[in-house]
Amino acid sequence: MPELYDVAVIGGGPSGCLVASALASGGRRVVVLEHRRADAVEPCCTGIVGRPYLDCIQPCEDLVLTAARSAVLISPSGRRLHVASAVDQAFVLDRALLELQLRRRAAEAGAEMVEGALVTRARVSTDVCETKVSGPDGARTYASRVLVVASGVNPGLLRQAGLGQPAKYMVGAHAEVEMDGVDETEVYFLSDVAPGAFAWLVPMAPGRVRLGVLSASLAAQVAGMFLARPGVRDRVRRQPLHIAQRPVPVAVSRRMHGERVLAVGDAAGQVKPTTGGGLYLGAMAAAAAAAVLAEALARDDLSARALSRYEAQWRSAFGGELRRGALARAVYSRLSAGLVDGVIELAARTGVAETLLRSPSFSFDRHSGALLSGLLRCLPGALLHPAGRQSEAES
Repeated sequence: MPELYDVAVIGGGPSGCLVASALASGGRRVVVLEHRRADAVEPCCTGIVGRPYLDCIQPCEDLVLTAARSAVLISPSGRRLHVASAVDQAFVLDRALLELQLRRRAAEAGAEMVEGALVTRARVSTDVCETKVSGPDGARTYASRVLVVASGVNPGLLRQAGLGQPAKYMVGAHAEVEMDGVDETEVYFLSDVAPGAFAWLVPMAPGRVRLGVLSASLAAQVAGMFLARPGVRDRVRRQPLHIAQRPVPVAVSRRMHGERVLAVGDAAGQVKPTTGGGLYLGAMAAAAAAAVLAEALARDDLSARALSRYEAQWRSAFGGELRRGALARAVYSRLSAGLVDGVIELAARTGVAETLLRSPSFSFDRHSGALLSGLLRCLPGALLHPAGRQSEAES
């Protein structure tokens, strides 16, 4: 029988490492199983977060690359809406350094970090969890009292662990691009390319930007089409060698806990339906999971009922935000390019966006209500816009 850990965490990304750090700091024996080695970590998202996430992780000095308090929103035909805040709303992180920092902290807290470990099987029984991995040293089985699935999108592993998977996915793409003339974040609505798609350009340093795309499918292809658009292609100094893409859950899992097991982060669908960003929601889930697990381990009660407090707490805190975000995304996905033009033009003319931005309830991490409100306020007027009337007639 292999040695017994209190907790095995599958996945050494941000959410998994935060869970591991909290539990190891409390004296629990924790092992983190991660298939990527620390020297091979590559960015897997744009890495834009709000102030609460920074407060949560207490970043090292070099982690924050730049801050932003304004952005320009651009419709399919090029209509522009500029929004600005009096304070910094978003921060761009060195995404690879973030993972390295959080792995290092987990190890310093006492968690055992096992890199290059590909999980091939997870089994949860009434008395123990067994996780089989393959790696450079061959196959090995790790036994633990409880299992935390923080492996990102992995439906097969979730099924093995007896958990549900997110109900809906989109595809995200990202790349770093050598590009001029991007002085602030630019957000492009690409309804003319693919329903519900949008792209963003985030300046990192002079001549360097991060490109991101979220689309129902073929996000890398959509990104390539976006880079070829007039007004974009003429500012690109060098095309990216590679545009990475990955599935992004945009609907929370129906069940993220069970007996001796729970899921956090992308594995549980804890992602903003509007943008596909999950760092902050995953961090809040990690904190809730660690607190519930610490108490459950101390009481030696790892039943589904005991662990259900984690899911209940997280849904209570963020369920409404995600429901509003899902509705906003559903509305946007059904808008024609002409209607999006009308919404942007009306928002710019009436000042709706600035009003919502100044609302006390608005923040980078909790913006779904403002987005939904703005859409619903502007949509009736957009329907009367000539472009909107024409697109509705054509549809």
